[in-house]
Amino acid sequence: MGKYSYKKADTSGFDRQYIKNYNQNLEDIGNDMLDLSNGLSRHKTAEHAHTSDQIDHGGFSLRTYIDGLYNRIRNLILNADGTNVKEVVDARVDAEGNIAPLLKERLDKEYNKLLRKIERDVNVDDYGADPTGVNDSTEAFKKAIGNGKVRLNLSAGTYIVKGVKLPSWTYLIGQGMGVTTLKLHEDTPASEWVIINADPESGNRNIVVQGMSLDWNPERQGGVSSTGGIHSSCLTFAQVKFGIVREVEGINPGLHCFDITAPTYNISTKDYTAKGSKYVWVDRCIGSGYGDDGITTHYSEYIFITHNVMTYPSGKAHDKGASNSNGIEVDDGSKHVWVVDNYTEGNVRGVEVKAHAKWPAPCNVHIRGHESFRDVRSFDLRHIGHHLVSDPWSETARDVTLVDCTAREPVFNSLYEGIGPRALVVSAYQRVKIIGFTAIGDPTYDYRGNSVIAFQYKSRKISVTNLQVSGFKNAGCDVKVTGGDQRTDDVFISDFVIHDSAHNGIEIGGGVYNVNLDNGILHTSGGTAGVTSPNTQTNISMVRSYGYKDAAILGGQKYSFVPNNIKGGFRAASTSGHPVDKTSAVIATTGGCTTKGPRNVVLGASGGSSTTASRQAVIASNNSHTKGDGPSRVVLAANGVINDNGYSVRGGYGSGSASVGNTRWELDSTGGHIRGTGRVESVSDFKDFAEYFESADGKKIDSSCLVALEGEKIRKAGEGDKILGVVSETAGVVLGGAAFYWNEQYERNEFGGLVYETVIDGGEELSVPKLNPDYDPTLEYVPRDSRDEWHVIGLIGQVFVRIDETVNVGDSVSAIGGIATKAESGGYGTVMKIKSPYDAEKGYGVAQMIVTPQH
Repeated sequence: MGKYSYKKADTSGFDRQYIKNYNQNLEDIGNDMLDLSNGLSRHKTAEHAHTSDQIDHGGFSLRTYIDGLYNRIRNLILNADGTNVKEVVDARVDAEGNIAPLLKERLDKEYNKLLRKIERDVNVDDYGADPTGVNDSTEAFKKAIGNGKVRLNLSAGTYIVKGVKLPSWTYLIGQGMGVTTLKLHEDTPASEWVIINADPESGNRNIVVQGMSLDWNPERQGGVSSTGGIHSSCLTFAQVKFGIVREVEGINPGLHCFDITAPTYNISTKDYTAKGSKYVWVDRCIGSGYGDDGITTHYSEYIFITHNVMTYPSGKAHDKGASNSNGIEVDDGSKHVWVVDNYTEGNVRGVEVKAHAKWPAPCNVHIRGHESFRDVRSFDLRHIGHHLVSDPWSETARDVTLVDCTAREPVFNSLYEGIGPRALVVSAYQRVKIIGFTAIGDPTYDYRGNSVIAFQYKSRKISVTNLQVSGFKNAGCDVKVTGGDQRTDDVFISDFVIHDSAHNGIEIGGGVYNVNLDNGILHTSGGTAGVTSPNTQTNISMVRSYGYKDAAILGGQKYSFVPNNIKGGFRAASTSGHPVDKTSAVIATTGGCTTKGPRNVVLGASGGSSTTASRQAVIASNNSHTKGDGPSRVVLAANGVINDNGYSVRGGYGSGSASVGNTRWELDSTGGHIRGTGRVESVSDFKDFAEYFESADGKKIDSSCLVALEGEKIRKAGEGDKILGVVSETAGVVLGGAAFYWNEQYERNEFGGLVYETVIDGGEELSVPKLNPDYDPTLEYVPRDSRDEWHVIGLIGQVFVRIDETVNVGDSVSAIGGIATKAESGGYGTVMKIKSPYDAEKGYGVAQMIVTPQH
């Protein structure tokens, strides 16, 4: 045999990669045949070409025959005492020379072995099949296959058939994709398959199909298409156990290239995988031109789909513009499916895990290492009929894992009009785990504002780790968590990178309250917002955002950075402690501090400090507590203090057990009271005790002028007036300021005291001032210290007074036009010091005086 040659296939009009692989297969075949020729030549001249194991002798090897003779002779010698019939004794020796204890056991063993040995290794051509593609080879296949238990070899070439049906224990082996082809005959009905197992209703087992192309020939009879149900596919395994489909090409089927299924798609029994296929492996297969899906599974389990390539369906099984043709589809009722290291291109959906409304959804599906290129939707998980508000929740759409999958440049196509390109969509499914997902877009492509990744329509419990998205410059957002009545919830995204992509990074819809964003970066140029949510319920930790107009928009508030936002009971920088309520926190504490109510905090505390009820705090304290059912109690800078008074702040110090009695001061918010057990001391240079008074003419009176009363108002004091006090800038205590509210805001009794009423707040009765019905809270109140007519009048203590030239140290004074002058008797106060001598140009000097109550 000489060196083989082969002809390179023409690459025009076909997929170049496919032709490249085809040519490589031919070259490999040629090399293998050359090696075989050389091996045969060496074998002819070898000194020891065969061993006794390799030489046939009447159906047995020569070695077996020799060993059998040896044991027979040995057995006859051992039993030569005349007590046994020698032929019966010899019959206990089997064909391999082994001695059985009893003849019956040997016969049983031989019978079982015979059953196992019923296996034929034949070539279909020997039964009249025509590999030239001219004659119908259907009958030859039937004869060669028989009842199964056969390895049926096919030659290189094309076989015309009306469908091949494989019984159990059948191995159909061709010479390779594109080398051996089975093509449907012109007269084959549209409902037929190129290959199907022989008994779908009862099931078959142990079927292998390998190394060939299957051409459904849709152009026959002027053009045929799928007839529905499980029909019209290149290869269908219906209720097959232990099946392998390896290195098989599906070409232009009406429905599917490869369908692993039950005998029908209409399953109503509770045990919906009972008649499905099991333990089936589809490996290294190629498909194109399929009317529906490339590879699909229905009601089957333990299915392995590995290293396959499914590209460019025809979509002809559907109406024009409504072709949901997918590369790989895990469909109704499938369980325990592994989709590993496959490639899809040009499909509506690259990989779809889905079910129709009345059938159970696939579960426990694992997709790993898949690359989707230019499919409309790269990966889509959904349970139809369980998406809308009025739809029931899916009870079966559970447990899907995507690991190291890539969505590359999803695009629109004409197969399914109106469906937008997306890298990943999850609808209705729960318990979805996504690890190492990569989405790569075309920056020049118009994605028409679609979101790249969408979690939507009642999906739940989605965990995403190591997500990378880039290149979707004209998309609406990179990740969208849909809100509203069909909202998604319980979504956890961590360790993510979004770079040079959509206008918005991550959008979270309204009503979504359980999303975690952890350890990620969003980096683009000219984007709108990095992270958006209409509320502040998203837990955000260690997320950075650059290049967007707003790094984040949360609850309507715009941020130049992404804030860390943590909800739920929170404990930090503490050696121990318990935030018992989800809106409480224990921060920077030791000694087992506890927050027991909502909106509580124990901060910088120790000694088992605790809070109860609502809006409580213990700050910078030891062994201190808030108690009672009412809201708003605070303990501040205390030791052993209990605050049981609502709307108050307490501090104090005491040893031993905590108690109310250890309180030393209190700020009471309801009545505006300040209480303390110690002195009130001003440590500033303020000198006098003062009160607010209004001027009679409504005009401002200069500082340090003496004033007298005119009714309840004041004016500058003159000759003969009883001096009330002096306009002061040095008052340490000032009464009557009314700085926070209109003086008549609350009702008062006839003695000027506030009128109180009882209200219930947080389950506790509180006594609070009663509002005046004439009070209008919409009017703006201007405090007295901002109005010219109101003056701080020093009444007791040291004051500064304007004086004339007659006043000296030790004098008491009277007044002329508000200026102090020496009083001959019974004057006002006593001059302590002349601060500034009289200046005729200014018209006054300044003296420091002491004013006592008797004056």
